[in-house]
Amino acid sequence: MDADLLRSFVSFAECGSFNRAADRVGRTPSAFSMQMKRLEETMGQKLFSREGRNVTLTNEGITLVGYARRILSLQDEARESIRGETLSRPVRIGCPDDYAEKILPVILRAMRDIHPGIQFFISINPTIILRRMLDQGELDLTIISRSEKGEEGYFLRREAGVWVTSAQHQQHLKNPLPLVLPAEDCKFHAWAIDAISKSGRAFQLLATTRQAASLLHLVRDGLGVAALAAITVNDSLQILDHRDGFPPLPAVGIALLINEAAHPMVNRQLATSIQLRVSDAFEPAKTARQTA
Repeated sequence: MDADLLRSFVSFAECGSFNRAADRVGRTPSAFSMQMKRLEETMGQKLFSREGRNVTLTNEGITLVGYARRILSLQDEARESIRGETLSRPVRIGCPDDYAEKILPVILRAMRDIHPGIQFFISINPTIILRRMLDQGELDLTIISRSEKGEEGYFLRREAGVWVTSAQHQQHLKNPLPLVLPAEDCKFHAWAIDAISKSGRAFQLLATTRQAASLLHLVRDGLGVAALAAITVNDSLQILDHRDGFPPLPAVGIALLINEAAHPMVNRQLATSIQLRVSDAFEPAKTARQTA
């Protein structure tokens, strides 16, 4: 099976877009489409489902992604072993501010366990910027937020969306409801506005920020109520739900994207190991919540 076709195919699975995948592998969109058509002909199966401009993987496509990643991982491993690559520079890692406290350290420890001498350079930015940096070759891998049911990248975990307030200041009882939200390019900004608007409750948007730490400070200091991923919440905040009059929020998916032209130590085998480590790291917390 043609490795170039598989690499392009996996790039689509990790990007979720023909155009972005074409940019990543250095092809024009038309050439990339021809590649995917040839792969479908080779497999004798329909790998893509198209609804207007929206393209997703079929069940057969999802199955092939798993096998393709395993094949390419073995190729990467063989190439690295033969070339004897050294750690000539730090691995460039991107991470949204929301996940820097709890997800990022797990990933860094996993990478260091596999490659003890590895060095890191970390960029903290919103997902939209991190995607762009990855596509432009400025990052080797990045953590991103995606839709809960998205197929992009290597899935790490699902995080519920939650409303939070300061237990001391009780801002959630005010009318109109004061909101402090992530910036408009964050999914939780639109989700929060939409949910509150549909509930019929009056609200006032007081502040937006791209920094999760700043958002938590604003809520803790009594400026307003925020909407964010549950993993971002710390013990100083009170989570609100329907019993407090707040509508449910969508969940967000957390995934890992890797650059095809990444650092020699960054490959699909590493990504799979990170997936397992993140799953193991949060399983005890999940079990504890279920027991409680």
